Amino acid sequence: MQKPDRAMIQYLSAVTRFSLVGIGAWLCLVGLVHAQPPQQSQTQPEPQSIVAVEFLYSSTAAIPDADADWRTMTLPFNTREDVNTRFDNNLQSRYIWFRFNLDRPAYDLRYSLYFWRFNLSLTVFFNGMEVGGSPVRSVRETVSWNRPLLVEIQPGNWAANDNQVTLRLHRSVWGGNLAPVLFGESNQIHELWSARMLRQVEINQTLLAFGLSLSLITCILWLVRRQDTVYLWLSGIGLSWSVVTTHMVIQFSPILYEYWLPLVHGAIDICIFCMYGFIGRVANVKKRFRENLLLAWTLFAVAGHFLVSHENFFLLAYSFHLVGTFALLAIVVRVTFEALRKRQLEAIIITVAMLTQIGLFVHNMFLMFFAPVERWEGAMFYAHFGVPLLLVVFAFTLLIRFINALSMAETLNRELESKVEKSRRVIENSFAERRVLELNQAAEQERLKIYRDLHDDVGSKLLSIVHAGRENKLGDMARSALESLRQSVSRANNPDQLLSAFLQDIREETELRLQGSGHVVEWQQPGSITESVVPSVRAFNLNRIFKELVSNIIRHAGADKVSVLLHNEGNQWTFSIRDNGRGFDLDGAHGNGVNNINSRANEIDAGIDWQSDSSGTLVTLRLAIDGASTQTIELMNTV
Repeated sequence: MQKPDRAMIQYLSAVTRFSLVGIGAWLCLVGLVHAQPPQQSQTQPEPQSIVAVEFLYSSTAAIPDADADWRTMTLPFNTREDVNTRFDNNLQSRYIWFRFNLDRPAYDLRYSLYFWRFNLSLTVFFNGMEVGGSPVRSVRETVSWNRPLLVEIQPGNWAANDNQVTLRLHRSVWGGNLAPVLFGESNQIHELWSARMLRQVEINQTLLAFGLSLSLITCILWLVRRQDTVYLWLSGIGLSWSVVTTHMVIQFSPILYEYWLPLVHGAIDICIFCMYGFIGRVANVKKRFRENLLLAWTLFAVAGHFLVSHENFFLLAYSFHLVGTFALLAIVVRVTFEALRKRQLEAIIITVAMLTQIGLFVHNMFLMFFAPVERWEGAMFYAHFGVPLLLVVFAFTLLIRFINALSMAETLNRELESKVEKSRRVIENSFAERRVLELNQAAEQERLKIYRDLHDDVGSKLLSIVHAGRENKLGDMARSALESLRQSVSRANNPDQLLSAFLQDIREETELRLQGSGHVVEWQQPGSITESVVPSVRAFNLNRIFKELVSNIIRHAGADKVSVLLHNEGNQWTFSIRDNGRGFDLDGAHGNGVNNINSRANEIDAGIDWQSDSSGTLVTLRLAIDGASTQTIELMNTV
């Protein structure tokens, strides 16, 4: 089993720490909002739940007469769900009035009325006097569906016998509702009101700020990196969810309620679609056709919220949400299988978070549609906590990707710096070598200039001496000096020589020396040769070998005729030099001349044979001259 590397261990450790901290913080938050109020003293009465009331529809804001058509009912009350009132002739009335009586408490304490759920706004009268209620504005609807109302009854307002509470519920075409009313000692009621305000309004205000901040940050990231659309999808989740959260914390609708409520439910569908797109990109499981299909459904749902009638709005709205939730559940299931199959940690984290959110949403739906009304007061709704947790997980996933990308960028940067440093050293060495080469070229050019000056000046003078003293020793010395000068100039001017030029040089030098010493020279070479380049080392050593052979013939052979034969087969050349002198003993030849010739031949990988008797000496040199063939040169045989 392969041992995980250190980076993976650090990554898993960071994920584990973050998960534990996030879960701990979430549990603390849930525990805080779900904490039960402290137990009261046994001498204090328990809060009373009032469910038996009388109701009346009315279009006037004044309290109806006592002998009006009041009818009895049991709370909770909902104009869309209560069968007894659904077909009432006054269904379109602006107000719904409720009344009930309270007995004066035996204890001399302060008492309050607690309205924990109603819609849209409520005004409370006690013994005909207004004592509290929700604020009302003429051009904007009051949104009190998520805000509890606490109304304290002053001790001086109590009557000796019957005390009547009258409620005026402001309703609209969207309906109205009223949950059972709690009545009890003010401290007890205030604790219940505070706990509900905390978990339903105040926490959501903090979460709203979080959602808007996250949406802004991710939108800025997307503007900076347009190619990373995952930031845009996360920004869409935060922004659409913030619209829904705003509906939970505001007290007045920012626009007309008939537009605001469809906008809120449209934001729910948009949030589901953004979650779908975000998960598809983060987990790399998106399918363009399915995504486009869900987009079409989302647009249809958003338009449907604005076009559907008031009577059918909530039924169709939650049906739209349910279809989107099923689509979201489908991609979560697909991501779950992929994450488990490929063991992708990020996908597993996202899957767990999404399944948690869907579970919280199902829990809320159960409490809303199936749980008994009595559970509303003590029930805890977690769905609005799930979305921020989901956003944190999404943001954490992107943060992990950013950290990994940053680490990779730093690694690449270090590698790039290393390569740049190597390239810098190579360039510096190249410049240094080029500088040395330029200096050598400058020195070489200066030497060539000196060689040319020597050749033109001293060479011409030595040539004059040669012609003037052809028969004396001074002429021989001048001729030798001229030959050395020509050899130096030739080698300096052209380190590597063409074969034709090389043969021409050694021929001129050989004939110049032998003819100057009174020998008859017979020179034979091929009429045409394939041009090749003779390296400077071979050219120099061949030239020295010919020079040494010519010197031996002049000084020791006693010959008057010399034959030079050049022959080639491919790149194999044979140089034969024969004289008609007195010869020499090959076994006793230990002079420097013969040794130097043999040594130079070995240096250039040439084979050399010596044949000598009383009729003369024959030296045969065999050498391979390689090089790129350029052209065939026509030469003349000269005898």
